Amino acid sequence: RSHSPALTELVIQTAQAMGATVVNHGIVTTPQLHHAVSHANSHYLPLMIPPRPNLMGYYDLLCHSYHSLLLTLPEEMVPPSPSSPLVVDCACGVGYAHVQEVNKRLQELGGVGGRGLCRTLMAVNGPGDGPLNTNCGSEHVQKGICPPELYKASDDTTSSISYGASLDGDADRIVFFTKDDDSSFCLLDGDKIAVLICDFLQEQVDSLVKATADDEKASSSFLSSLRLGVVQTAYANGASTQYMKKVLGEHRVEIAKTGVKYVHAAAHEHFDVGVYFEANGHGTVLFGSKFYEFLAKAEANPSTKGHVALRRLALLPSLVNQAVGDALSDLLLVDAILTLKQWNIDTWNNLYEDLPSRQCKVKVEDRSMIKTNENETRAISPDTLQPALDEAMEKFMGSRCFVRPSGTENVVRVYAEATTTKDADALATKAAQLIHSLCKGIGKPPSFV
Repeated sequence: RSHSPALTELVIQTAQAMGATVVNHGIVTTPQLHHAVSHANSHYLPLMIPPRPNLMGYYDLLCHSYHSLLLTLPEEMVPPSPSSPLVVDCACGVGYAHVQEVNKRLQELGGVGGRGLCRTLMAVNGPGDGPLNTNCGSEHVQKGICPPELYKASDDTTSSISYGASLDGDADRIVFFTKDDDSSFCLLDGDKIAVLICDFLQEQVDSLVKATADDEKASSSFLSSLRLGVVQTAYANGASTQYMKKVLGEHRVEIAKTGVKYVHAAAHEHFDVGVYFEANGHGTVLFGSKFYEFLAKAEANPSTKGHVALRRLALLPSLVNQAVGDALSDLLLVDAILTLKQWNIDTWNNLYEDLPSRQCKVKVEDRSMIKTNENETRAISPDTLQPALDEAMEKFMGSRCFVRPSGTENVVRVYAEATTTKDADALATKAAQLIHSLCKGIGKPPSFV
């Protein structure tokens, strides 16, 4: 932003006046700054992650991990022709230059004994091309369910995107998009990203467990005890939750309170490998101490030593930014998974179909009168509200609805989901009416029928 240099200089002067040592990394993304702080405190890093506390180290770690992951693809499975480029909408923000640098390094890696596997990244919407986050970027694409405006790209580029991604302005969120056979826009949001990553992780773990099926040693039972799970918020589409319960198991899906700090903490608390993504595309994977023990046990077991699944799992902690959601890290992880599974974006998108949903907000006199349970899936105050919502949901098969007070304004947010758009709209309308009548609503409640 225009005020950033002056503000940065003030922070530097203040810190130095207090006796602090300042390392200025220049203009970087938010996740790159988190990476630098994390790696500067290298005593907190697992031994298998080499400390790289600067921008060049960040590029090296991500690009080499991504490239090494692709090299686990058997020679006979390498596609005969180059893959289509991934068009990356950078929201006219700071991520643009870094996508270009990552692409430069990937092409260098792919050309030196790299079998040409590395994807070409085509960065669009850089700083100055258009207003920051305006009609472009992950929030615009995810909330509007529409493609980004490409301010300086040719019409050919805009119309021919078969594989695209949008970052937000500071590059900590990412969503993907494509077009279906009817040229209709298709969004792959944070829920779809979480599903893809969980599917891949479970596949690798299952492969190792299967390799030790006839092994009676204790290490083989240890492999199957790894807690791999996902954390979502109540806003996650119900179809994604059901899919992940099928892949991971009923008890490996946790619902946490809305907000990155809550889902991050839940992933750390409940799982040895915890995946979390909000629908807006902010998320990452956390690897706990038992995961590294898992790798060591697998490496020591003759049945799994050198196994391709083990090599893949061992590369992930270096590719994934565990400090915070990182659009560039997530981009490379998703693309690597699609390449290794030999899927295109359509195959990924067709894993499940989102249930129709409707969101709205209702103005109230005092939002503090509405209270919810810990993960915000049920209202506990006023005590008449949740029974009324339950009764409304009973009228729509396969429906789900929850309400929660805003943290900043006197409004109550409504989320309604059902098997049809008509039912989702009707349920949202009914929930808004209930809030208005039971929680001292102001003005007219929203209606979608």
